Amino acid sequence: MKTLVVAAALITKGGHILVAQREENDDWGLHWEFPGGTLEEDEGPQECIKRELREELGIGVEIEEIRQGVFKRYEGFNILLLAYQCKITDGVPTAIRCRAIRWVGKEELKGLQMPPADEEIRTSILRRGLWDLDAA
Repeated sequence: MKTLVVAAALITKGGHILVAQREENDDWGLHWEFPGGTLEEDEGPQECIKRELREELGIGVEIEEIRQGVFKRYEGFNILLLAYQCKITDGVPTAIRCRAIRWVGKEELKGLQMPPADEEIRTSILRRGLWDLDAA
């Protein structure tokens, strides 16, 4: 079974974390996720995050550290999701290649519909006290 490697950015600001809403016709359409995407051939996770955030949100980021990896089995494929703490270095997040973006607080994050791999990242953030990533 094929395994897709996906890299996601955990970006915080003032007690809020940045999430992006998937397009309606995408897999998991209209669900919220931590922004990022699937690695292209010969691309590392950090390169992927930088490319995807530039394309989807119009921002440049500095990758600070990996926070978590999640392996999830889906029907017909697997996903390895690598979540990295990132900091915006240039630009203002804008929904270019996603339906919407939002900065959400802890309580709002709890209630968002997310794909299963992102749900695991969210649960870890809330459970292990990783909420205030920008204070690290």
